[in-house]
Amino acid sequence: MRHRLFKGVFRLYRSTELGKRLIHLAKAFSNDGFDVTRTVVYNRRLGITAESRTVVNYDTGRPKKAYYVEGTPYETGYLMGKMAEDEIARMMDYTDRVVFSFIGSKVLEKIKLVQSILIKILHELSRKIWKQLPPAITEEIQGIYDGCRSRNSKTRVDMQRLIVLNTGIDILCSVIYSGKFLKRSLEGIEPEDFDIPMMCNAFTVSGKSAGDGCWFGRDFMFPSAGVFQDTCAYILYSPEDTSDGHGGGLEKDPVSGVLAGRRSIPFVNIAAPGMVGSIAAMNLKGVALGVNMSPGANSDPENIGINSLLMTRLCVQYGKSAEDAASLMAELPKGVSWLYVIADGSERSCIAEAGASWPEPDFTQYADEDFRSLLPDIEFIKSHAAIPYRNGVMFRWNDYEYPADYLTFNHRLWDHYNMKKKTAKVIYPDAFEKTAYINKAGDQNCPSTFYFPPQREDSDELLVASNHYVIPEMRYFAMHWWTQRVIGKRTDDIQWRYDELNRQINDKLAEKGSISFGDSKELISFLEPYGKFKDYYADNPRSSDGKEIRIEGCLSVFDLKNKVVESHYGYYCDKWVKISPVGYFRTGDI
Repeated sequence: MRHRLFKGVFRLYRSTELGKRLIHLAKAFSNDGFDVTRTVVYNRRLGITAESRTVVNYDTGRPKKAYYVEGTPYETGYLMGKMAEDEIARMMDYTDRVVFSFIGSKVLEKIKLVQSILIKILHELSRKIWKQLPPAITEEIQGIYDGCRSRNSKTRVDMQRLIVLNTGIDILCSVIYSGKFLKRSLEGIEPEDFDIPMMCNAFTVSGKSAGDGCWFGRDFMFPSAGVFQDTCAYILYSPEDTSDGHGGGLEKDPVSGVLAGRRSIPFVNIAAPGMVGSIAAMNLKGVALGVNMSPGANSDPENIGINSLLMTRLCVQYGKSAEDAASLMAELPKGVSWLYVIADGSERSCIAEAGASWPEPDFTQYADEDFRSLLPDIEFIKSHAAIPYRNGVMFRWNDYEYPADYLTFNHRLWDHYNMKKKTAKVIYPDAFEKTAYINKAGDQNCPSTFYFPPQREDSDELLVASNHYVIPEMRYFAMHWWTQRVIGKRTDDIQWRYDELNRQINDKLAEKGSISFGDSKELISFLEPYGKFKDYYADNPRSSDGKEIRIEGCLSVFDLKNKVVESHYGYYCDKWVKISPVGYFRTGDI
């Protein structure tokens, strides 16, 4: 059937440039183990759906999919809507359900109250954000909607939920992290009534530690809401710029001004149809990005800007190097706290610790008043500044040197917390050394967020991240009285994952001398149910037959020099999926 479908399209276009492009792309998909199953043409732009020959979703039994789209933002969106209306309609269910993942209360009446508040805020702020987004984003979303309606006039896809799908996570995080609920009555609601799904990990390895390779591993662990595990896919973009350089008219918004004059770079996106942002992505220059949650009071619901999946997407689409992507990130207006991992094949990488695009603040004023006198003051901060604060973001590059004097404040912070909370949290004698732990598996030694986490990596060839700020100045934002209660006991798990992944990387280096691409897949999967911590995801949703554990999110490993990516999504028993984006684009596109 697949052969007949492609053969018919080939007969129609074989003598044209479009036909030649289709043949080239079909071969590229075939080389990656995919067969072309659907083609769509719009304005002489080509959209392709392909299915894996060997990798299927355990629960549905269906092959994993990949997509190719080309053209202007509107055209790429239209092609995706036309090809994947079924999947996008399912993602509408995702927007309706994901809000429940942020509610931690067990009291029914309070659950209803929190839910109603969050849904109202989502719809109010999504309309406001829509007006702030650049045409490079809004035109693609409009194209998705129009493509879906062209495919199915009775589609369940609607613009409001498409906007929420692409901006909702930032809206939710901005209000929950900051406690600023837009003047609504919150009587009876406490920070503990929210449950933030923070489960992300990432690392980069390069140089001799990578056997002269360059690996970027990341797992974006986030609720699938019973949908994403079936819709996640690779999406290959061949974007076309218009005369202003960013795929749309020069609207008078701050994002368009920043993007003006930049040239799009073809890239592979890991997302689901309907999402224009990126869970992780890599362009043809070997620049890759991923994003991790990191709650901070440096979040501004009134000025949300560009963050998370949209930020990752834009920095990959326009970033010529890791340094260039970081510069773009610094320029773009931001309103929510996140961590971004930026890396390229030249062995340059960083963790961007980001939040609202405020002028440089007095960091000390964000910490809970009860701990403020025990923390370094503003003069200490200024005299120990190791890197600049740039429009809300600080970059922890792979050669960053952590100002270790901050760690000397930790013992009295622990002591004060123990006295105040009547706890007995301990600091192990080696707690702040290179491969040590603050929490060993199952421990709860963190004094909430009232401490300075050490940077474990002491090699310029390694970077590790979980869900917390490491740069001392940024750490103050997590010590806010509301924010630290939102994070709650997850602090212990966040610190443990950072320490455990760091230890496993260093153990692998001690054992083998260098880390291979295969080792990187093993390392980023250190929490999978079949490994050392088989119970970590024991409470994850299961397949319909109850036998297999669902992956809540997606794991990926990038080979940044050879520009290859492998990803694991769906169920833990599913095979990894591989794609090599270079084969899909012409040399002139790079």
